[in-house]
Amino acid sequence: MADDPHKPLRDDVRLLGMLLGETLRRQEGDGLFRRVERVRSLAKRARRADTAEATGAFDALAGELAAMPVEAALPVARAFAHFLNLANIAEQHHRARRRRAYQRDPGSRPQPGSIEETLPRLAAAGVSADALHEAVCRLRIGLVITAHPTEIMRRTLQRKYNTIAAALAERDRPDGTPLERDALLETLRREITAAWETDDVRRDRPSPLDELRSALTVFEQTLWDGLPEYLRSLDRTLRAVTRKGLPLEAAPIVFGSWIGGDRDGNPSVTPDVTRRACLMTRWVALSLYVRDVGALREELSMTDATDDVRALASGAREPYRALLRDVQSDLETTRRSIETQLAAPPAPGSPATDETFRTADQLAEPLRLCFESLHATGNGLIADGRLADVLRRIAVFGVTLVRLDVRQEAERHTEAVDIIARGKGLTGYAGWTEDQRVEFLVGALSEDPAAFPADLPHTPRTADVIRMFEILKGVHPESLGAYVITMAARASDVLAVELLQRYAGIDPPLRVVPLFETDR
Repeated sequence: MADDPHKPLRDDVRLLGMLLGETLRRQEGDGLFRRVERVRSLAKRARRADTAEATGAFDALAGELAAMPVEAALPVARAFAHFLNLANIAEQHHRARRRRAYQRDPGSRPQPGSIEETLPRLAAAGVSADALHEAVCRLRIGLVITAHPTEIMRRTLQRKYNTIAAALAERDRPDGTPLERDALLETLRREITAAWETDDVRRDRPSPLDELRSALTVFEQTLWDGLPEYLRSLDRTLRAVTRKGLPLEAAPIVFGSWIGGDRDGNPSVTPDVTRRACLMTRWVALSLYVRDVGALREELSMTDATDDVRALASGAREPYRALLRDVQSDLETTRRSIETQLAAPPAPGSPATDETFRTADQLAEPLRLCFESLHATGNGLIADGRLADVLRRIAVFGVTLVRLDVRQEAERHTEAVDIIARGKGLTGYAGWTEDQRVEFLVGALSEDPAAFPADLPHTPRTADVIRMFEILKGVHPESLGAYVITMAARASDVLAVELLQRYAGIDPPLRVVPLFETDR
């Protein structure tokens, strides 16, 4: 390895900073560039050491900023924000560079904390191969995607930053020609200029669905391709340590989301927003699978197949392509159904039934047949490539991409149950003791399932809660994760949600997760 492994990072930051400086001069003039450089120079001197010179530089910096008019300070602050974004891109790229350096150098140990280092360390500590393999196969780490309106980055800028990151990666290639390096430099210069000329922030508050669209770009641009790569690495290491690989149906990582389902204190998250959020994630997942299956059709041109595959392909000369053509067509049909539901007005009810692929297993079944057929006919090497990656994606992402958690404050459920109790001739539920509440809820849950009475004296708040549960009944069950109760304090808070699910006809019911945030 190089004596100074972080020199490439400093070189990248220096290059990006230089190109940003060029942009400021070209687009805004020398005045802004000189102000930025003076602030940068004073800040650099002020942080060097606890000396009189540093103190003087800090005082000079404070004075410079205090005297700067607001109209001059804003572009200075914006310039530093752009520099920090560029430095973050360089740091993220350098982390990937260092991982590759560890993997490439035969004389180095695996990177601490990596799969390649952790599994052998556990085996050396005495964990048996069988126990280690079983533990890894049973892993199910849930990563939850969240958003905050003050932190959301515009997708336009995300795309430009992704282009900058890709150009930095290309510059690392040792076989790049001078013309190619010049072209990459122009790409960096162009994207940095475009980012500077782009509005940094939304002028309108982003809606929950805007936040979701931003989060979905992470799946489309990073996680969709990155996850199979990681699972292949896990499979290789697991085979090396335990002599057994990672099953294709294993899902050590799964993804959840609160975006579009977090109703606690957010009136923008209406029942229809939650419905649309679930449909949008499914649409993205189906679109990505359409692309993947199309690529498989190009790849799997083999003519030898098992009888099971030939039967499904109706005796076609190229059976895999024929079978995958049908799979791709069914995916497109299901996607059109999602588009129809997105265009339709919200209405409580059962899930749509005109979708070919309702579950992950339905999508995986024909692909598993192709996988097994390729192995049976001596083409296992081909099966273990792109096709295995698609099967691993199905195990992790399903047909819904993420599972949406719904969050609501406990008091809102209490208000809704109070209305239901009135419909049964019982008043004052909100003021009952805990024992009285539990007795009522358990009794109601023991009765035959019933629908919400149509003539209840709802307030706007209780009507909204009831409608949420009615809408959830019609949401694809694999789109939903847990129902999270915030500010939960007692057993009746959980039972209330179970009763509301029962009345709405949600089957199977969502897993209920109380958050005990107070000492009531």
